[in-house]
Amino acid sequence: MWGTGKSILAPVLGSFKRVEKQIINHNFEYVCTLDNYDKISNTDAKSLIQVMADVALFNSMISRDINLRPSDDSGFLNNPNGWRYLKRLFKVGDATVVEEIKNEKPILQIMSHNILQVSNLMFDTFGSSMKMIVMVRHPVYMVEHWFNYIDRVGTDLREFTLAKGDNGDIPWFTSEIEDYLSLGTMDRVIYGIKALINMQNSILSKMTVDRKKQILLIPFEPFVLDPNKWVERSAKLLQTKKTRFTNKVLKKQKCPRVSIHAGIGHGNYGFDKKNSDLSEIDDYLRRWDFIKKEASPMAIDVFERLSEEYTQKYTFPRKMPWEN
Repeated sequence: MWGTGKSILAPVLGSFKRVEKQIINHNFEYVCTLDNYDKISNTDAKSLIQVMADVALFNSMISRDINLRPSDDSGFLNNPNGWRYLKRLFKVGDATVVEEIKNEKPILQIMSHNILQVSNLMFDTFGSSMKMIVMVRHPVYMVEHWFNYIDRVGTDLREFTLAKGDNGDIPWFTSEIEDYLSLGTMDRVIYGIKALINMQNSILSKMTVDRKKQILLIPFEPFVLDPNKWVERSAKLLQTKKTRFTNKVLKKQKCPRVSIHAGIGHGNYGFDKKNSDLSEIDDYLRRWDFIKKEASPMAIDVFERLSEEYTQKYTFPRKMPWEN
């Protein structure tokens, strides 16, 4: 989901042996969503997803779609061993790539936003080779990102969320929220987060034990405070190993860190570096004050329940700011 810390995790995974740097490809989420709501035949969706994955891996192996933008998370300069992808541009003969894929067994890394909620298609198509690592986070720390995102749907040409409505301004996951367009921005945020969490819990509850073993949920706060345990679990799930680049990536992402909010962040989505100088408790209270100022009383009650559910579901390595 937005604001959970995917941009921290992706380059860490990309530092592992055989794991390709992350690719941001919205089409995987689009096809899974359409399949989930029976807007496309399941047979066609499986064929499309398979071809998309094959093309994405082949293109990655020859750097056909290499991202040269230095400011992008998926840019080659912001990924471990990034020069490897630049060298691939000068590889002669595409025919050898097929053999490389067969022999080296590279792991395609697709970074997406809300795909777990509609992920049955991915698991049905790729079987046991499909692995999903999902970052989750205390809802309080997701709000500012969401607040700067949610009203861009249908109005900002840079926003690519699959949406409904006459103006394309109703995100697909909010279709069952009554009178969504009449809600204030903060209420849209809260009910949107709630909808995705409910969908996530629902699909996980219906999965088989074996399928659940193909998924790793990583709570953001324990990861940034003590990442090594989660790095090892991720590598084990992917059946690979970390490399000499892994610790360098963790250091760049400020992991481990003393305070959970003292990260790099995205300025376009509400992150303000000066707030990193606040204490954890003051920063937490600042975020809650913002929520209470903008949300309706009913939405605040909903958000309090979401927060309580999160703190009860996961364990943390030390006392957290919401416990004070």
